[in-house]
Amino acid sequence: MTDLLPRPSAQSTGLVVSALLATPLLVGATLLGAASPAAAHAGLLSSNPASRAELETMPPEVRLTFNEEMNRPSYVTVTSPDGTVVAEGEGAVDGADVVQQVDDPGQAGTYRVDYRVISADGHPVEGALEFDVTTGDAVESGPVEQVTSSTWWWVGLVTLPWLALAALLLQRQRTRPTRQTHD
Repeated sequence: MTDLLPRPSAQSTGLVVSALLATPLLVGATLLGAASPAAAHAGLLSSNPASRAELETMPPEVRLTFNEEMNRPSYVTVTSPDGTVVAEGEGAVDGADVVQQVDDPGQAGTYRVDYRVISADGHPVEGALEFDVTTGDAVESGPVEQVTSSTWWWVGLVTLPWLALAALLLQRQRTRPTRQTHD
């Protein structure tokens, strides 16, 4: 019995496998390259109060300044040292600034500012910062969680299916029985 389809050569199979293995690397490099400062989306330039600032009294507002215009909605939450939210909701957008009014709970300690804003190009920007107030009732502060980028999740979501396909093809090549042709 003869095969109806031509059998791929080892060289062409190697090229296909190489292409499958190289594709995730190229996609990953593209994603990481897109995150370079020149091509980056909006980011926080400064804040008032500044991150890690020590203030005598609670400011009446928190102002976040970004490197491009912001859109609505832009949410800012300010949490006091005891975990009480002293400001929450949509901040006022003024060009590249987002301003959130803050209540003074009269507590000394570390305040946390969490933000999720929408840049002019429509991309969400989120992060956190903290500042200290030195006047008021002493309250013990908890640790601040680090905000991390989700870039690696996207790299994994793009790369893993390609790696699984390459592994499947390699496994199939190893387990494929050789067919004998009879004339």
